[in-house]
Amino acid sequence: MARQSQWKGRRGKPRCDHCRLNNLKCDRILPTCNHCSWANRECKYTPLPTPAHRGIPRCDRCRFHNLKCDRNLPVCNHCAGDEGVECNYTPKKRHKVPSDHAATVAAAAAATIATIAPAAPASATASSSAVPKERPAPYTAKTASFLISDMPNEESYTTGNWIAEHPEGVKGKLPSGMYEIYSDGSPGSDDDSADGVNTPKHRPPYDSSTWHSRARSMGSSASKSCTFDNKLLPGRHLDPWYHSTFAPLPRSILQGIRTVNPIEMPTRPNYDEALNKFLAELPAELREIAAFTPETYADLTRAVVKGDFSTLTPRVTSWVQYHHVRPGSRKYHLLLLPREAYFSIRGEKEEKLRNEFIAEVDGEIPTNKSSATSLGHGPGQHVINSHEGVSAFLRVPVSTQIYDILVYAHKNHASTTQTLAQVRQAGIASVTWPMVETFVRLCPLCSARAKPITL
Repeated sequence: MARQSQWKGRRGKPRCDHCRLNNLKCDRILPTCNHCSWANRECKYTPLPTPAHRGIPRCDRCRFHNLKCDRNLPVCNHCAGDEGVECNYTPKKRHKVPSDHAATVAAAAAATIATIAPAAPASATASSSAVPKERPAPYTAKTASFLISDMPNEESYTTGNWIAEHPEGVKGKLPSGMYEIYSDGSPGSDDDSADGVNTPKHRPPYDSSTWHSRARSMGSSASKSCTFDNKLLPGRHLDPWYHSTFAPLPRSILQGIRTVNPIEMPTRPNYDEALNKFLAELPAELREIAAFTPETYADLTRAVVKGDFSTLTPRVTSWVQYHHVRPGSRKYHLLLLPREAYFSIRGEKEEKLRNEFIAEVDGEIPTNKSSATSLGHGPGQHVINSHEGVSAFLRVPVSTQIYDILVYAHKNHASTTQTLAQVRQAGIASVTWPMVETFVRLCPLCSARAKPITL
């Protein structure tokens, strides 16, 4: 009968096949372990493959003669065949590089050169001293250089560094004070032209001198010209919907969208399809005021600015008058609803607050330069601070902006109630519970968390 090795590795005895396959804690009891006994399963122990050796070194004699040792204890196969031969197992030791190794190598190299060519001139000796450096030192291959990954040359990632530092690319001309951002491929945005070529009016033409000046400022490593296609780069950010005739979303929402991982959110086409299906199932009188397409929104804004409601349907006209809908910009299409606390204020006060809101959206200097302006007389007068105009109204979004608003409100993947509360806190109106619930239902991360874990 062949001798069985009694060697125990650092990880102990091997587990049975079933426990090793399912990564279970096996008690290694023969003939049946705890898991196989409970499940009434056949318990098999397959020995580890011989080439692995589990870190067991060969015996000294087999290692010296470079023989294939079976590593049996107390005597291996080769030593058992030769009587009177000792079979010793010496553990491997990792030799550290001596501190004086470099000096020893340099001294040995100098002595060798002096022995071979004693009459050589000093210049020749100095030049030949570089020859031993090409010869690998005894400890060079044993160092821990493999622990450090080789870094690519600077020239290979200079362009990537520039892209990482400037993820927004070329910015469009938005009003000062707003977060400058644009959308690539958003439906109905300025990026979609009639001929299919992206030639938005609000973007400046590409200036090659700007790129070359930035490349020179990054050092000599960017001297090589490198071209890239933005379409081949993975999308790291969600692109909000933007149109030059509509007011962008608030700066806080746009900045929050830039921090969202696109993989964790529903796609825009999927949500737009679900939203359109929800709107189509609503009654006609509710469908008119539930969400406004860009065309309808533009017509409604022009009617509110002119005060002429003859082009609107009776249902939309009553909605505008009941909710005190007001225009929120002189440059863009934007509708506002006063918050509940400001719903019944006097007309002149409402107009002053609305002008402050318009100045913030359009990037204008507000008419009242003082930090606080008091209105009214007597002890009940109300003081307006510089930010009250911004917080006194709610925005009515375009239907294509609802997705961007929900991405911002749902960035922490909260419940439907908390997401809707975040929408209201951001100053957005007309986003209802079913719209938020549809978004949360389509969220891939929330759907994965809601699935029960099956063992």
